[in-house]
Formats: sequence, C-alpha cells, structure tokens
Amino acid sequence: MNSWSNWAGNVVATPATIAVPDSLDALRRAVATAAEAGHRLRVAGSGHSFMPICATDGTLIDLERLAGVESVDPDTGDATIWAGTKIHAIGEPLFRAGRALANQGDIDRQALAGAVSTGTHGTGRGFGSFASMVRSMEIVGPTGDLVTIDAGDGDDLRAASLSIGMLGVVSRLRIATIPAFKLHERSTPMEFDACQEIYPEVESANRHAEFWWIPPLDMCVLKTLTLTDEEPRGGGPDPEFPPGTIERYIKPEKIDWSYIVYPTARNQRFVECEYTLPLEDGPAAMRAIREMMRSDFPNVTWAVEYRTVPGETAMLSPTLRQECATISVHHPVDEAWESFMMASDALFRSLGGRSHWGKMHWLGREEVDALYPEAEAFRTFRRRYDPDGVFLNDHLEPLFS
Repeated sequence: MNSWSNWAGNVVATPATIAVPDSLDALRRAVATAAEAGHRLRVAGSGHSFMPICATDGTLIDLERLAGVESVDPDTGDATIWAGTKIHAIGEPLFRAGRALANQGDIDRQALAGAVSTGTHGTGRGFGSFASMVRSMEIVGPTGDLVTIDAGDGDDLRAASLSIGMLGVVSRLRIATIPAFKLHERSTPMEFDACQEIYPEVESANRHAEFWWIPPLDMCVLKTLTLTDEEPRGGGPDPEFPPGTIERYIKPEKIDWSYIVYPTARNQRFVECEYTLPLEDGPAAMRAIREMMRSDFPNVTWAVEYRTVPGETAMLSPTLRQECATISVHHPVDEAWESFMMASDALFRSLGGRSHWGKMHWLGREEVDALYPEAEAFRTFRRRYDPDGVFLNDHLEPLFS
C-alpha cells in the first residue's frame, strides 16, 4: 500500500497510485491515466502545508523530477521555472543571471508550485506573495491537455495563480524577478508594548520588517532587512535554542545576497495557523491573541509571528485588494495542539481574518463565502477547467465544488 505524509506528519494519505514523472510528456500521461481510471488527483510538493490539500486516495503526483530554472529572459528578467523546483534551489541560478526573487519567506523548503498555489509570502508591503510574481503558468488539465495562462487571458490568471491546485497540475511557471540585491539583517529584543508602538514606523522605513512575540517572556524580537551595497559579512548558523527563549529568535547580524539572508532553519516539526487581517486591525488582533494565550494557553511557548503584506488580485488571496497584517501561531506537532489551534482559528475568524490556505483552519463553505468575496467567481473558473472535479479531494470539495 502506498503511503504519503506531509512535512509535519499531521496529514497522512494512502493514494492508489503515486506517479513521479520525469518529463512533461510523462506528466501529461500520468494525469490522463488517472482520469481514465476514475481517480481523483492531487499534487504533493514538499508537504509544507498543514491542511490535507494534497491528500488523496486516487493518484498523487510528485513533481520532484520536474525541477530547475529553465531560463531567464535577458530583456524582461522573467524566469521560467519547473513547478517542482524547491525555493532554496532558485536563488543561485537566478544570482548567476544577475537576478533575484523580490521577496520570499523564511522557510525555503517548499516547492515553487505549492508556494504559488497557496499564496506563500514573506513580509513587506512592497512585495507580494509568490502568486503575485506569476506572469504566466503552464498547467496540465484533467485529460492531459496542456494549457498556458497569462495576463492576457482576462481573469483566468487571477483564478489560476492561487488555486490550491484545483484547476490543473502546474508544470512550469514564468516568474517575475528583479536585479540581484543584498540585505542587512538585524534583530532587536524589546518589550511587547514598545515593539507594538515602534513597529509601524520601523515597518515603513525598512524594506522588510517583522516581529516575534515570545509568550513565556512577554518579550519580542524585531527583525529588519534593509537594502545595502556593503560587502557580505557576519552571519553564521541560526541559533539552536529551545522555543520560549529569546535567543532562539536573535539571529547573528549579517549582510549577504538576498537568497542567502531570507531563509531560517526550521528543524523542529510544528503545525501553524495563520490569519490575515486589514492592516489597521493587526495591532488589536495581536493583542487579542496575546491575551487569549496568556489566559487560556499559558503553557504554549512557541513564538507568534507578525508580518505585513500588500493587497493582491488573485481571487482566493487572503489579501484581496487591501494591505494586511498577518499573524501566525505555532505548536509542536508531537504535543497536543488541536485545542490551541482551534481556539486561535476561532478568534481570528471572529475578528474578520482570512486564513492562509496551507495553514490550519476550520473554514466551512459559508465562512469561505463570507470571507472571500470572489469565492463563487473562482468556483466558476474551477468548473470550467475541471468540470468533473478530478483535482478536488475530500477537504476541498465541500468548499469549492
């Protein structure tokens, strides 16, 4: 019996078939074969989603052999990249071409197509999620047909770029890049109230800013990344201190090329719940989650992450047309996490938050319709691209069928 689990280990599936195509033709055959067999089909990237969006008892496609930066356009700087490429494998090839991703998060283990399809992001209101970087995308439809979608196709790209894999199997993407750049990283510990007060000014003055609140200490670590022309220096291995210690979040000050500075090692397995709220509502939501954790979950030691992101246009984007703050809570997966995650989810939803699609949430169809104003428009595109629901599963069907 085939078995698959996600990175955290909280999602397990037993697909009838696991296909690992090594060419575009092989991918098209695998999709067509699944449809002919009456299988539903999902794609597994690196399994960094905490929801069962990859789970299936039909066909699971692994794109690890369809990887690599294929080309970089010398005129536009756009990079054509295979869907299975891990984010950590993109920086060096782009750098050799004098280019870089405009932004990324502090985890770089995800597959590119998965990061795009779930709206994975970093921090900074000037730079959107991976979905916002897509200039065109090639997808394999339910019969093995190959379709290219770009900005000239009306709203199709707004539906396809952040689709949680429901329109087809992404094979290649053309991604916008910018000239290679260096970043200066600094981390500063401070009291919670002081961090809350200073953060808007710091966030506006720096290319990237975020902070971590450490519950046992009621302290924060404010992290900034600023552009620099200085030569690389500093750095070293990421701190290996336990959760709940401030030292865990104070990285050594360093200057280096962006793709080297962005990532942070994540060696302990965890689950995560992340919600996005209008920018002006972020501080109050941060105080609300702090109050709930201190009163109801005093034993949770893992830090809460606070970031900012710009408004985007993808139909299912949590930041649809409004600048936002995002708040992420974490918990070790090998300890009881359900009550804390469910309480966090309920709190964020009560405040009007929208969930990251790959993070823990308990949204039903009514909540999706209330929170995502273009959900029904997206369903129209989903039905057009996949009328028989080949790319749905037990988690997605109730929400988007």
